[in-house]
Amino acid sequence: MHPVSRAESDLMEKVVRVVDRLVDILETVAGVLMVGLTVVVITAVVSRYALQVPLRTTTEMSGLIFAWLVFLAAISVTHKQDNIAVTFFRDKLPGPLPAISEVAMKVLMLGFSAVLAWSSFQLTTAVMDQRLPVLQVSTAWLNGSVAVAFTLIAVILLLQIVTDIFFRHLRKPMGEVLDPTDPAAGQIGSGPQ
Repeated sequence: MHPVSRAESDLMEKVVRVVDRLVDILETVAGVLMVGLTVVVITAVVSRYALQVPLRTTTEMSGLIFAWLVFLAAISVTHKQDNIAVTFFRDKLPGPLPAISEVAMKVLMLGFSAVLAWSSFQLTTAVMDQRLPVLQVSTAWLNGSVAVAFTLIAVILLLQIVTDIFFRHLRKPMGEVLDPTDPAAGQIGSGPQ
């Protein structure tokens, strides 16, 4: 393995910044979708129970919004390395083994994400002509959320693997680990200030 040049490091830093900005944009979109989902669900409840006039579109709309919301959030969770992880045994490993096991886990996640991305792209193209019964939009809009999310998750994981191996100075810390002995652990606003 050759030492990383300054130009390679600068290029990788730019790539990391672009991905950071992309994830920031996707988090904003997810926030807007959350507001939209809330409005659609409240509208559904009010129209059905208060006005006695159920809106047929709200069920399909909330399903579409929810799918995109969940999978956009999965991209952010992967980027921030906030996945739920049991690190007890990894942290007990000696020497370089914790770092090696972390990279190995990301390689497994990358493989899983690549298979899901490929499968969901195939499904999305196969159902492109099918329509949701009420909204009359292609079901590809629903299935496409999985394809887009796992493609971006695979890209993020690949970037993290390359960073972990060749550009350790650019690594971001994994998600905050909660201390089980801390009474404030897990409470809203209990993180570092």
